[in-house]
Amino acid sequence: MRLIPVFENYREAYGGIDTRLRWEGLSGGHPARAAFFDKNRCPGCFTSYKNSVSYALNRTNHSSGVKYKDEPAILAWELMNEPRYEGQSAAENVDGTTLRAWVDEMGAFVKSIDPNHLLGAGIEGHGTKYGFGGDSGNPFVHVQKSPYIDFTSAHPYPTEHWADLSIEETKDLVRAWIRDSHEVVGKPFFVGEFNVHNVDRALWWREIYAAFEEAGGDGSAFWWYQDRTIDGKFGVSEGAPEVAVFRAHSDRMAAQSGLPGTTPSPTPTDPTTPPTTEPTGPTTPPTTEPTGPTTPPTTPPTTPAPAGCAVTYTLSDWGTTFNGSVTIRNTGGTPVEGWRLAFGFPGDQRITQMWNAVPVQDGRAVTASNPSGYNVTIAPGASVNFGFNGTSPAGTNGVPTAFTLNGKVCATA
Repeated sequence: MRLIPVFENYREAYGGIDTRLRWEGLSGGHPARAAFFDKNRCPGCFTSYKNSVSYALNRTNHSSGVKYKDEPAILAWELMNEPRYEGQSAAENVDGTTLRAWVDEMGAFVKSIDPNHLLGAGIEGHGTKYGFGGDSGNPFVHVQKSPYIDFTSAHPYPTEHWADLSIEETKDLVRAWIRDSHEVVGKPFFVGEFNVHNVDRALWWREIYAAFEEAGGDGSAFWWYQDRTIDGKFGVSEGAPEVAVFRAHSDRMAAQSGLPGTTPSPTPTDPTTPPTTEPTGPTTPPTTEPTGPTTPPTTPPTTPAPAGCAVTYTLSDWGTTFNGSVTIRNTGGTPVEGWRLAFGFPGDQRITQMWNAVPVQDGRAVTASNPSGYNVTIAPGASVNFGFNGTSPAGTNGVPTAFTLNGKVCATA
């Protein structure tokens, strides 16, 4: 069990930023609460948020005796639940300039205290480009491109009156988020919240999770599991049909991660799966438990070299720790059946954990191979993505300059 604590809430529940604004003599409520993200209008909001975060990260867990910044039970932190800087100007609604600046500043502050845990922004994924909600000052791509954010997030509620999406439209929405997350932002994608109401919930969950897995989604949660009947709209109780759907989905995701003792359940058939020219590389969320390099395969791959390949390497460097995201695209005309990517680090970088590929490291030399049983084929024009965490001496990190796929030199993008 791993937790994702959230530092603050844009909504009024649990006090939220309305309370902090009131402490500063300002009004809350939407859209006045946008002032929280504007240092000129509310400098005290920045100070109180940082004080609260610092207190939480440096507090000792009385159960484990470990400070929360070092607590292994925590997978990641989120800066805020569903932040937005909405209704301040038409340009801000689309560009998200102010919210991105806030995410950068607060993300850097969190990482300065706790460089080891993952960090998310808590974004909802709204936007006219996605046909889900509208432009609300929190653009999915721009805000989550922040170098301090480790994964993207979205909160799909397709049956709400303001969304009014069908199952097929919801699956297209999820695919668009995953595609932008992997190919544009270059980070894993996490569904932080999700649910439907007044429909066959188990049916919707089954179809949407099938599309999510086929498109390479990385992690998912739902809102919410209740221990007694409290919420008749979104509450999910023990024994509900959708619990079995989620458990099967969770088992398949865990098996893709290579977790011991897991066997993937059959993936539900999704008749509307995009063609193989769409990016299909399934990925899984990083955890705080590094798996470490594994023993190289004893039998070298016999797959012929592809006609062409291109590699994109995205680096997020935090001094002594870093995150790498690698996308391999088959630019040739024939499929790659089984793949092994080789590259060399420019310095003393050490991989501590890799997801969506099997790592082998010998000094600076690294090979990353497709996991057993999935993500094996790269169709012509398609791509796969894997990521990893690592350590390095401060100031020595850099991007590898040469990559070979099954012995074939790849272009760099």
